Amino acid sequence: MMTEMFLSDDDRDKLRKALDARTPDVVQARMANALLLLSEGLSVEDVAGLLYLPDETVAGWRKLFARRGRQTAA
Repeated sequence: MMTEMFLSDDDRDKLRKALDARTPDVVQARMANALLLLSEGLSVEDVAGLLYLPDETVAGWRKLFARRGRQTAA
């Protein structure tokens, strides 16, 4: 059984700030999450919406990963 979760405005602000962290570990984890969701067939727009990211960020990560894959295959 699923119940709704309430977040205060303060809670939301703190959580959004945590998502905006730019440390390498946080960015790498968010990128990995996005790439895994893309590999499951979700669209860039859906992944961006789920992860609170701009579409351009997710599309850029996908492009970067595809480029990296071509380099290792050569």
